Amino acid sequence: MVMRVSENTKYSSIVNNLFKTQDSYADLMKKVSSLKEVNCPSDDPVGMTKILNLRESQASVEQYKHNIESCESWLTITESKLSSVGDLLVNAREVAVRQATGTATAETRSMEAKTVKQLIDEMLTLANAKYNGSYLFSGSTSGTAPFSSTGRDSAEIASAAASGGNAFDGVVTSGGTYTGSENKTYVVKITDWNEGTRTATYDVSADGGESWSTTGSTVVLPDGGSVTTGDLGDGITLTFDDAGTVEPTAGDIFSIDAFTAGYYNGNGEELSVNIGEDTSFTYSISGQSAFTDEGDGDVDIFGVLNSLKEALENNDQEGISHVLGDLKTASDQVSTAISTCGTRTIRLEIATTNLSDMELNLAELISETEAVDISEIITKLSMKEIALQASYGLAAKIGNMTILDWLG
Repeated sequence: MVMRVSENTKYSSIVNNLFKTQDSYADLMKKVSSLKEVNCPSDDPVGMTKILNLRESQASVEQYKHNIESCESWLTITESKLSSVGDLLVNAREVAVRQATGTATAETRSMEAKTVKQLIDEMLTLANAKYNGSYLFSGSTSGTAPFSSTGRDSAEIASAAASGGNAFDGVVTSGGTYTGSENKTYVVKITDWNEGTRTATYDVSADGGESWSTTGSTVVLPDGGSVTTGDLGDGITLTFDDAGTVEPTAGDIFSIDAFTAGYYNGNGEELSVNIGEDTSFTYSISGQSAFTDEGDGDVDIFGVLNSLKEALENNDQEGISHVLGDLKTASDQVSTAISTCGTRTIRLEIATTNLSDMELNLAELISETEAVDISEIITKLSMKEIALQASYGLAAKIGNMTILDWLG
């Protein structure tokens, strides 16, 4: 049986084939112009997924490298400030050596006391140095000036501070007597609030929120009354006063800064950032370890310098001699901090090298997936161009045919 194909069907088939050829030609042109085998998900869904994952890894590497650059800058400035601190301590020690001898007089010691006062002022400037708007030596409280010109005679507990996102609008106050041996930032986080029993469950952090004790401690807040927590640590308590209109809510956070006696207002925590996947890097030096006798420190540098100044003012030869050993210890303490900066910088250099290698590998993997074989694609384009020209010629011939072409 012979099947008759209408001229309209033939014409539609030719036109459809022409459009398909044009589309194929356009795709090849796009690949030639972009030099990419995969320009959109429809080109290769699996390949595009792989490329997107690789590009995400590339973006992470770029962020890690940016973090490293910031850390390097921070460490460079920190090392510079600490080196200047070391120079000031050398000057102070030279003053102490000169004035600890029997040939020194009350007059010379009084004059040198003024010199030491200038050294203390300059030391305070260096210890309160900033980078990018943050204090270098404040620990995790980088928005607080780490050192003051006058020291605390005893431990202090600062007022409780509520997080800006808290729901609870009652009054929260800190209390107790701080018995810790170093400055700390305590954080209390409400984990659950039972409206029926008016019971708040909370966790406590003794390191500014880096880690939490999940003891599930609770307090019952009387309606319109107040309640004080047990010892949060080192003698600190927190009192909730239901004077507001909104009850405590899970996620509410309150912080309390606790200070030992001395000149330091920061804490012993150090700042950190990721320089690789699941790789955290500590880049700051806390003023607590570099300048005080708390934590890793051995002497309170400001205390030592003030003791030297007072001994000079009082013409106290024995007191001046006694400070000499502390000044040597202070210099060693600062040198240790400088050495730490150098060690951390070396680690950053190694991390940078590893990230650069990874970046190169990722670029190669992306290229292998999306790059075109230029000779192959040009050959395909030439063949498709011939097919397209033939399709145009046939379409033009069909378009010019009339009924007269079939008469004869």
